[in-house]
Amino acid sequence: LISIIVPVYKVEKYLARCVDSILCQTYKNFELILVDDGSPDKCGEMCDEYAEKNSCIRVIHQKNQGQAAARNNAAKGANGEFIVFVDSDDYVEPDCLEYLLNLQQKYNADLAIGGFGYLYEGNLPKERPAGETERVMNAAEALISMNYNRGCGATPWAKLYKKQLVLNHPFPEGQIYEDLAILYKIIGDCEIVALGSRKIYYWVQRVGSTMRMKFDDRQMAAMQAVADQIKYVKAKLPDALKSSKYRYTAKAVELMTVCFNTGGDKEVFKKLRKHMKRYADDVLKDNKAKKTMKMRIVAAKLGYYPAKFVFNMHERAKKRYI
Repeated sequence: LISIIVPVYKVEKYLARCVDSILCQTYKNFELILVDDGSPDKCGEMCDEYAEKNSCIRVIHQKNQGQAAARNNAAKGANGEFIVFVDSDDYVEPDCLEYLLNLQQKYNADLAIGGFGYLYEGNLPKERPAGETERVMNAAEALISMNYNRGCGATPWAKLYKKQLVLNHPFPEGQIYEDLAILYKIIGDCEIVALGSRKIYYWVQRVGSTMRMKFDDRQMAAMQAVADQIKYVKAKLPDALKSSKYRYTAKAVELMTVCFNTGGDKEVFKKLRKHMKRYADDVLKDNKAKKTMKMRIVAAKLGYYPAKFVFNMHERAKKRYI
């Protein structure tokens, strides 16, 4: 049995697509837990309507506590041996569960990971590429893959977890970027991680998402999470240290993107550049670092206006590519 957990809050426009994509799974032995996190729109009613028509669906209604609490509360009551997270504004391919479970069973993995695609709101997904690959990793190798975003994203979804891994590392409640705060710990507890390249999950880029919300101090929780990861790998997984420095630098750059996307506050830019410069020279020498990341680091080192120009060019190019 697989328990699929979907936190639901103010996604009335997207919820049906998400839930319908889960109900169409080729692998049928799952329960779907919809967590209505005090949503002020019709999401709670929609969840109940789905549960009335589908015996595999269970609904939890709670006061608004945030996505982390929604996931934690559902995980505690989940009946499955495995847990899969899906965000309520995203959707999955029909073979999502089947593919992840096959990976897990083939390699006896603690964590199985599939591929995902970015999808800007209003666009249709591209055809899935041929020539799929599979890879088996230990904890350090998986963390390196995640930090460099080489097939394994630093996100809770597109992954099949042994339930105990999730229970051992609950999401920190009351903060955003809560996934960054626990994923490296989950991976650190794994002996075997299986990574497959098949695209099974679509991450919808929409107005109002965390990466497009106006920058405020809550977003600095991301920098604390990646700083904590560096301390963790120094003690437990030193082979992943270089990649963790890259992850720290990349997160500062990603937050600069948020800053520029929402007006470009100069003081916020300076604060983030200070973080970025901590390991920037190491990253510029790192042959695994992406060229587009190095380009943005160099631009940010030059100052606010060069950075704004280069970052905006990168965002436009990214939209055309995706």
